Amino acid sequence: MKAVRRPQFWFNLAMWVMTLVISSLLIQLGALVMSDVPTAGKRISQADFVNVDQLADVELRIANTDKALLNTQRDIEDAEFVLSSRTLDYTNQRTSFENWVKTRSATEADSQNADVVARAQIIEGLKLAEREAQRTIEDLRVTERSLLRTLQDLRTEEYAINDASFEPYQKARRREVLKVFGLRLALTLPLLLISGWLVAKKRKSQYWPVYRSFVIFALFAFFVELVPYLPSYGGYVRNVVGIFLALLFAHFVIKGMNRYLARKRSEEQRPETEKRKAIAYETAVKKISEGVCPSCDRRFGAVKLRKGEKTDETPVDFCVHCGFCLFDRCANCNTRENSFFKFCGSCGTPSDNDPSVPAS
Repeated sequence: MKAVRRPQFWFNLAMWVMTLVISSLLIQLGALVMSDVPTAGKRISQADFVNVDQLADVELRIANTDKALLNTQRDIEDAEFVLSSRTLDYTNQRTSFENWVKTRSATEADSQNADVVARAQIIEGLKLAEREAQRTIEDLRVTERSLLRTLQDLRTEEYAINDASFEPYQKARRREVLKVFGLRLALTLPLLLISGWLVAKKRKSQYWPVYRSFVIFALFAFFVELVPYLPSYGGYVRNVVGIFLALLFAHFVIKGMNRYLARKRSEEQRPETEKRKAIAYETAVKKISEGVCPSCDRRFGAVKLRKGEKTDETPVDFCVHCGFCLFDRCANCNTRENSFFKFCGSCGTPSDNDPSVPAS
């Protein structure tokens, strides 16, 4: 059964909406503040710690070597084309000469001896030209290999220059992270302290929905604006902080549970009339409807009685754990009803358990 008045239900819902709206506006305002806070100035990079002069010299030599290598490769392509052309000329001339020699052998004309010598000299010249083209390509290949090795050495030198900047960059980066974290902690820690004080002191205040929005904002600032900037140092710091927070949470949970159990034990010793006055009407009606004792917070259920071969469940009127009266009967019509009901649901007679009705 819902014991909360409908206007009160809609009021609570509206307060939650207001809480979320205010917290979202506070979060946006906090993000703007964090973005405008001068954290560490210009964001550093590894390029800021590189020896610029050495790197520029190496890059210039790499560019020149790349250019020379490209020109050499183009010369190789041209030389290969020349070689192919000269090889083709030599092959064609030699084939023509061999066919001519066969013709001369068939006719055996002495007048063609001079032509034999001339043609042989032409073929020899073409063969020499082919060899020159091959030597040109070989020389260019040697130059290409030399340029490739030079380029590899320059790349290694460039890598060493960049690698030398890594250690100072890491140190500066750690300092920057600590500085950013320190500034964000200086802004976030007061929010956490204020929200903790609000939770401890203002939870019963009528303005708690407003305070609750500030608590949500503080938690968002902690987990989104601060925790991601927590220095890691290989995971050691974050793991240690996580363990510390978990232990702190466990400490307060255990302390709170011990206080709760001590309070319940103390309440069980008090008279029932005093316990009833300390329990809110809506809370009591809701808990009893869910099968939970509003006094000791245990489930009372129903008593099982064995009758022969059957087991029957008998509803209970008193909590089997603390003896608190859960259900009572109307003095007028004897109807069984929740002991916190202020009026009988059958005849409308005021209940004797209503503290607002004077005893007769």
